[in-house]
Amino acid sequence: MNGLVDFPGLRYAVIEALRTGVDPERLVIAYPTEQALHNVIAARCIIAFGFSSREEAEAGANACVSAAAA
Repeated sequence: MNGLVDFPGLRYAVIEALRTGVDPERLVIAYPTEQALHNVIAARCIIAFGFSSREEAEAGANACVSAAAA
């Protein structure tokens, strides 16, 4: 199954997975509430949150990478 589904009420966040010895990896995850997001992800790893769609979050992740590279 290749399709991604956006569920009503879910928000999307960009997080950064920190790994020793390599560049950090940015991921998009879905979460039901901001409290739930903060309960499972360390605040320092959350790059941006509150996006209404996966596509919007991916664009936000790309913008963060572009700004960091500048």
